[in-house]
Amino acid sequence: MQIHQSRLSGWRKPIDKQYADIPLCLCSFVSGLCDSASFNASSVFVSMQTGNTLFLAIGAARLPPNVPYMWLRAITSIGCFMLGCFCFSKLRHVEPLRKGTLAFNFFTQGVFIFVAAALAQSGVVSAMADLHVAERLAGELHFDFNLLIPIALLAFQFGGQIVTSRMLGYNEVPTNVLTSLYCDLFSDPNLISPWSSNPKRNRRVFSAVLFFLGGLSGAWLAKSDAGMGTALWIGGALKLVIALAWLVWKEKDVAFEKN
Repeated sequence: MQIHQSRLSGWRKPIDKQYADIPLCLCSFVSGLCDSASFNASSVFVSMQTGNTLFLAIGAARLPPNVPYMWLRAITSIGCFMLGCFCFSKLRHVEPLRKGTLAFNFFTQGVFIFVAAALAQSGVVSAMADLHVAERLAGELHFDFNLLIPIALLAFQFGGQIVTSRMLGYNEVPTNVLTSLYCDLFSDPNLISPWSSNPKRNRRVFSAVLFFLGGLSGAWLAKSDAGMGTALWIGGALKLVIALAWLVWKEKDVAFEKN
């Protein structure tokens, strides 16, 4: 009983934010992985909403003619991403940097990805699992409206992901987009300073590289027998690993800060 109470008490304590950028950089890999699968399946993104905003504008003009309902796909992703940002931001009212809160946050994100993966793998949304099915539907100019379900689920949890990066204070690792990251990286006056002297630059580099590797991994999985659904399972598993990591993360030394 005492061990159980001690563990629960520990989960209520805030984390030490040192090295908390590592899980966030790993989230960049998950973003690339899921965006790769989503784009191959539905021609829209689930984490990068700048591209989706352009797709919405193009789709409103009924372009491109070979991608029906582009506007609907894009607005579903954008709307659910916004909703995710709104909902996950409410965690600030319950100590967002507590171990338990962060674990719950990432566990929830992982569950949303797993549900999307299960829908793909079970055949409910086969275009999200099999690249050949997605290509056949695209060739027939047919849109499977069931695709909107995993798009919504994935976009919602990615809204939570970027909100968490803000809560942790690592604004240089947005985890979802690279445009501002590239700008900040290459306009940094200390761009070529020694490795240990510029941690923000290092985080930006790692985030960009991991995002690329995630996208590349998703593309190769889509071409393989494993399929795009496997990319989603991997993304969900990584979110659960991060959730568990928060539970055993080093606690913030409040006494040291007071002194």
